[in-house]
Amino acid sequence: MLAYPVHDVQITPEKRELPPEDGWACWELTGQARIECSCGHRDGPMANRLASLMARLHIHGA
Repeated sequence: MLAYPVHDVQITPEKRELPPEDGWACWELTGQARIECSCGHRDGPMANRLASLMARLHIHGA
């Protein structure tokens, strides 16, 4: 029986902190994302639209 690593990929959108407004912390998305897999593979930053494609390619092409 062959053992294959489990690929549980998480996509994390990047955000940056903006100056606070009325005492509230403010953030905005950068349009970039990173992927990280349970097998140890990491990639990014990349455009948000590419992150899900790269995750699928990693899972099915690994």
